[in-house]
Order: sequence, then C-alpha cells, then structure tokens
Amino acid sequence: MSVFLLRVFTFVILPLLLAALAVRLDKGARTRERRIEVFLIYMFALGAAAGISNWGGHIFAADQVAESIGWAPGSPFQLEMGFANLSYGILAIIAMGRRDGFREATVIGATVMAVGATLVHLWDIAQTGNLAPGNTVQNIMNLARPALLIGLLAASRRAERLPTSEAGTLAFDAWRGSVIAVAGPIAAGVGVGLGVGLAVGQPLAGMLLGLAGGAAFGLFFRSRNAVPAASTERDLTAAD
Repeated sequence: MSVFLLRVFTFVILPLLLAALAVRLDKGARTRERRIEVFLIYMFALGAAAGISNWGGHIFAADQVAESIGWAPGSPFQLEMGFANLSYGILAIIAMGRRDGFREATVIGATVMAVGATLVHLWDIAQTGNLAPGNTVQNIMNLARPALLIGLLAASRRAERLPTSEAGTLAFDAWRGSVIAVAGPIAAGVGVGLGVGLAVGQPLAGMLLGLAGGAAFGLFFRSRNAVPAASTERDLTAAD
C-alpha cells in the first residue's frame, strides 16, 4: 500500500508542488499564461518518469507487479503493458517541448489507456472483491493525472486566444526552454531514484535523493547556459 501511495504522491502531487515552487521563484513566470505553462511542463515531465517507471516495473519486476494487483503472475501481457507505458513516457518527453496539437494527442491517448485500465480494475473489484493496492490505489493516479492535464491544456488554449498571449514568440519559447532545462533533470532523477529505491527496499529515500540530484543538476545546467533576463526579453521581443 505504501509504495502505491508514494507513486500517487510522486506522479500526481509532486509535479504540482514543484510547479508551484517554480512559479514562486521564477521572475519570468509573471503572467497567467506562463504560470499555466510551468504546470503543464512539470506534469508532462513527471508523466514521462511515470511511464518509464511503469515500463521498468512491468518488464523487470513483472511477477511482483502482478501480485500487487492481485492477478496471476507469469503472463506475457506484462511485457506488452511495459512497452505501452514506455511509449507514453516517450510521448510525454516530446510533449514537454511542444505547444501544438501533439500535447492534446498525447493526453488523449494516455487518458484512454488510464481510464480503460481503471474500468478494468473496478470491474475486477465488483466481480471478485479484489482490493489489492494495485487494483485500488493505482486508480487514483489513473484518473487524477488525465483530469489535471485536460484542465491545464484547456486553460492554456483559452490563454492563447487572448490578445495579450505570448504564444509563438521567441521570448516565450526561450523562457520555456529554461523551465524545461530544470524540469527534465528533476523528472529523470525522480524516476531513476524511485526505481533504484524500490530495488533496494527504500523507495522514498531513493525518490528524494533523485529529486535533489536532478534539481541540482538542472539548476546548474540552466545557470551555465543562462542569458541575463532583461537583455533576453528585450532582444527577443525586438526580434519578433
């Protein structure tokens, strides 16, 4: 149970907390459109970590995953599920850097998968009374992440339709790149840390260490490639 609750925290609550902190600290996130974008980037970043983490579980710990759901181990369908999750993780990585219909397409595909899986779990509960954590707690993440992403994407599109929208400008894209430069390493650190932590029986410690390491690397990388904010805004706006 505790591992599944940790996964809900890591892939649903943590991206919201990280995005809120980023908005608080980033002087460039001064408009509603930019704040929404920060939340989307972190949701996609941790979504990539979730997909790759699920791939690792279904491929390398298939029997343990099956037992945690309350289903019989040994099915080759576990391998198929692993690669399905890997595909969504890769799509989420690409979606971090896109602002076109690719993001919506990614969320639609992931939503169909997640809602469909939840319906299967609920049907299994109704038929067998199987209340294993993987058959119950997992559904929180299955439903919460798509709901958050759909809401954020809808808000982002509404902001784009306003006359004050920065969408498509060089200044906006440059600022987005600085956010991704931190969010990407954080997501990688969290995913790797959680995976290693699960392997050694310390998932929370592994996740926190991965989070700290990823954040440190991301901030260092951004600082090494940063351009003074004032000149960046002025030069890029002039270029537009």
